Amino acid sequence: MLMYGQKTRRAPGINAFKCCGFLFSLLLRCLAVAFTLTNGWANAIPEDAESLEPPEGSLTLPSVFSQKPFAEIGGSYEHLTNGYTPWASQYLDVTVPLHSQGLVNVNILNANRFSQNDTAGYLNYAYPFRYGVLSAEGGYTVNPQFLTKDLYGIGWNGRLPYSFNYLLSARTSQYLTGDTQTINMGVDKYYGEYRFAYTLVRSVLDYSERSWLSKFQVQWLGESGHKLGLLYATGHEPMVVTIGNLSNIDVVTYQADGLYKINQTFGLTVSLWHAVQGSYYQRNGGQLGVRVAF
Repeated sequence: MLMYGQKTRRAPGINAFKCCGFLFSLLLRCLAVAFTLTNGWANAIPEDAESLEPPEGSLTLPSVFSQKPFAEIGGSYEHLTNGYTPWASQYLDVTVPLHSQGLVNVNILNANRFSQNDTAGYLNYAYPFRYGVLSAEGGYTVNPQFLTKDLYGIGWNGRLPYSFNYLLSARTSQYLTGDTQTINMGVDKYYGEYRFAYTLVRSVLDYSERSWLSKFQVQWLGESGHKLGLLYATGHEPMVVTIGNLSNIDVVTYQADGLYKINQTFGLTVSLWHAVQGSYYQRNGGQLGVRVAF
């Protein structure tokens, strides 16, 4: 029996068909835009500008594809201002660069929120091309309460002249009480050891409710592998704010994160954040991880 106010759920086959169609159409658009941008910009580069053209017969790989494989284990803790039980999580993240054959990342997450526990796994594969990197991702949660039941996504990180890069990506996620589709459109610029980035996020909740979010980021990238970053995000996005409540809400986030390389084998990662979740609550938290190269 369908009660008043209860959301109707689409059949799994219909959801899967729409998700596949959504991702496929976005992939075609991303590749079309990437081809236009890279070829158009390449023909317009002055002689004294940084060239997009790698040496003939070779492929210029981003450094992440040639670094050592590494594993990171850590956890997070968050305090909520409305009296909810604090949130906590533990994670294991493994990244295996395969040089010109791509990169594989596996993440296992155990999260506790609203006095409930979810365990999820995520897989990401990235492959380098002449003018950018194409990536695909997937995720699955066992008996989810607040994390996504499953998610699929694709992305393209393209290169532009003058040390500019651009991002186009799409993701579809299924929760117990609704579905979301997300498109990311971003651009970043390198100035020596610094990176500046802006990302515009368009989200759709249950194929009808639309929202926009802006992210501003600055990073310092040290020669020894140390990293320090600041992030500011503001706008609207769909979130599970309580069990069974997936809603579009106002979001403001301030975050600082960093990587300290102890030596060539060990490193520490740290994140601190303050997030405002509309009128529901505020979250103050941090994350600490230990990274080991092998």
